[in-house]
Amino acid sequence: MKSRLPLLLLGVSALTACAGIPEPALDRAPIASAADRHQPTAQAAIQRIELAAAPGQMELAGSERADLRAFANDYLRYGHGPLVLETPSGGSNSEAASVLAADARRTLAEAGVSYAAIAGSTRDAGGESMPILVSFNRFEAQAAECAPIYEQDLAHQSNNQPWASFGCATNFNLAAMVEDPADLTRPRDMAARDSGRRDTVMDAYREGDQTHAERSNDERIAISNAVQ
Repeated sequence: MKSRLPLLLLGVSALTACAGIPEPALDRAPIASAADRHQPTAQAAIQRIELAAAPGQMELAGSERADLRAFANDYLRYGHGPLVLETPSGGSNSEAASVLAADARRTLAEAGVSYAAIAGSTRDAGGESMPILVSFNRFEAQAAECAPIYEQDLAHQSNNQPWASFGCATNFNLAAMVEDPADLTRPRDMAARDSGRRDTVMDAYREGDQTHAERSNDERIAISNAVQ
């Protein structure tokens, strides 16, 4: 009868070798490459608009109301955090500013900004006439400066590595086209799932029916005669 001791020792050695291999660190940052150069960044900024409040004025002017609506659209598109409506107090126009601030709040709400998102505050005017300030936080994309191509010798790359400005133009265009520069700092939150559609698909699956939507003949893909 042959001894099984060599096989047992071989198995123990294999297990010992596996135990000595360190597990990969899942939180380790990926190795930087040429594609990671010239990455655009997002810088915090404040967008602000001023509304004049003349003594005795009881409502916003038509141009101011239009500017405020456009400002509200910018907030809904780029804003982060509350929209701050700052009213001067203790000034020569405090009474008019209080009335116009209420009018500005209604105008913002009509433009789609919820009342809960509008944060009211006051500032001491010190007896002077000051405007109403409306502001919100946003992000602005900052692109890297690209070195001119004519300053680089692309014909002689002895180390076979990308040139200094490789990928810079692409990232420059990305900074110019990104919808909300905050997306450069973190991914957006996922929208709520469509529970109704999920239930429809699951019901069809349980019944043994097809789970995909019906397609018409116009939606079907036809191969062009040019590639046949």
